[in-house]
Parts: sequence; C-alpha cells; structure tokens
Amino acid sequence: MTSPPPATRPQTSSLLDALLARRLIVVTGKGGTGKTTLTAALGLASAARGRRTLLVEVGGARGLARALGVRNAGYRAEHIRDGLYLLSMDPRAALEDYIVRQVRLRALYRVVFRNRWMGPFMDTVPGLGDVVQLGKIWDLLQERRDEAWCWDCLVLDAPATGHGLALLGAPRAMMDLTRSGPFFANAARVQTLIEDPLTTAVVLTALPEPLPVTEAIELARGLGPARTLLRGCVLNQVHAPPFGPLSAWPSARARLAALDHPAWREAVGLVDNWVAQARRQEEARERLDRELGLPRLELSALPARSLGLAELTRLADRLGQGGGGTA
Repeated sequence: MTSPPPATRPQTSSLLDALLARRLIVVTGKGGTGKTTLTAALGLASAARGRRTLLVEVGGARGLARALGVRNAGYRAEHIRDGLYLLSMDPRAALEDYIVRQVRLRALYRVVFRNRWMGPFMDTVPGLGDVVQLGKIWDLLQERRDEAWCWDCLVLDAPATGHGLALLGAPRAMMDLTRSGPFFANAARVQTLIEDPLTTAVVLTALPEPLPVTEAIELARGLGPARTLLRGCVLNQVHAPPFGPLSAWPSARARLAALDHPAWREAVGLVDNWVAQARRQEEARERLDRELGLPRLELSALPARSLGLAELTRLADRLGQGGGGTA
C-alpha cells in the first residue's frame, strides 16, 4: 500500500479543534497506550467548551467508570459533572434495547430471546453485538431535546486494535450477511453515520515504542475506506530529552569513559539509557509521520500512573492549552 506524504502537523489546539468539531469521536489503539484516559480527557475538554458530552464505553468495559469514580455505570447516562455524562453498555443490554423497540413488548423479548436456545444462537451471529452497540450510539446521536440535539458530542472508548477494527467494520459485515430486513436497515443507518467524515472522527493512540507504533500503523491501514475519518494520532508518555542535541552525546561519552571511575561509569550507563529512549521516541515520531501522514499530538509522561477525575481534568485543561500530561 502506498503511504500518503507526511502531513504538516498542526498545533495541538488545531488538532483538538478538528476532533471536537465532530459529534462522534472514536478513540482506539493498542491496549495500554492511554486510550481510555484520552477518551475521558477529550470528553472533559468537550464539556468545558459548553457542549453536552456523553462518554461511551462498550463490550462491558468499565475502565472509564473506574477512572471517573462512577460505581453504578450501566445502560443509562450517569451524570459526571457539568455537561459530562457516562454510559457503559454491553452487547446483551444493547440487543435487548433493540429487540424491545422492534417488538414493543419487553415480556415477549424475555420469553423468546432469553431462553437457553436463543441466547447461544445470538452469540454465534458475527458482529451482532458490535452492530447493536453502534446502533445504540446512532440512536443517541438522533435524540432531541428542546428542538436541539440531546448530545452535542459522543466520545467512544473503542476496543483495542483488532476488536476496534471489527467494531468499525461490523455494520458492513452485517449488511453483507443479512442483505435485507431490520438488521440490514439498522446496519445501513449505522454505516452511513460511521462513514460520514463531517460527523465522525477517529483518533489513534500509541506509545513511543516500536510495537505500539507498528500496531497504530496497522490499525490505520486496516480501516480501509474508514481511513478518511482519521484526524490524528496521539503519542503518549513522551519523555523530555535528558540534555541538548543527541548528536553531542558520543563525544561527551568518550571523554567521560576515559576518566575510568566507577561513579562516571554509572553516570554514563544512566545517560546511555536516556539517550536510547530519546532515540526510540524520535524514531517513533519519524515513522508515524512517514507512514501515516497524520497530525500528531504528544503528551508528556508524568510520574502518576493512576489518574482520577482531578488529574483527568488537569489533563483536559492542558489539551486545551496545547499539550502536556500523560494519557
């Protein structure tokens, strides 16, 4: 596949503006790259701009709920703070919601679809859970309140890498499978939403290490037509260089090594590690720019590994100011 030419990277605020201009922001990447934390920060940044924002996690995930301190997160929007809400859904709840809206009778759903034969059968339908969860997102985006949209912005914490691709590809797979009928119609509506670049934006997360960068690139390529929705890549946990230009280290190292003292040898070893890390980060930047050509946002590493609402709010503030913080 021919890679696009590297794009000129805009300032962080420009990338943030491009993301928050959409009503649906999909955050995905390899597990452990800060995907969930970035989702929360984007939601907080959106709400800070006066937009009624809903954070959504799917597949029974509860990472956002834990980070935001929500104990009873479920299939109803929970209020977090001014303008910000959270919904944690799972495929079964989304399927029940969909079927009940079709048959108009919850008791009938329980009789027909909660028996010991139908449940396992539904689990074998490829992509069914993903389609009905995306269908719920479509419904949420259509909700109206006082002649206006109920939700100005939804930020979706999508599953990691492979499942993230499967989620985005589920509507088209369901259309190919069914060809007609209510599931086909529902999948077609969802597909129209996902493929609309004026409504939907996808942002990737990565760490400045070879494997996460490789997975981010593979994920971008695997999006197929949906690649037009990509708006940027967030490189998390970036460390500041230990000193000036890396090119100055070899000669300085040679002079320090010549002193042949245990303390200097230990110092040289420490700086060697820092320099190697800085070089990996630079290689990650260059590779992402060369192979993806996407605007890139960098978030610096912080010592705290467990972030709560207060830390996430500070991270959102820094995003709005142009960077900083770890996701």
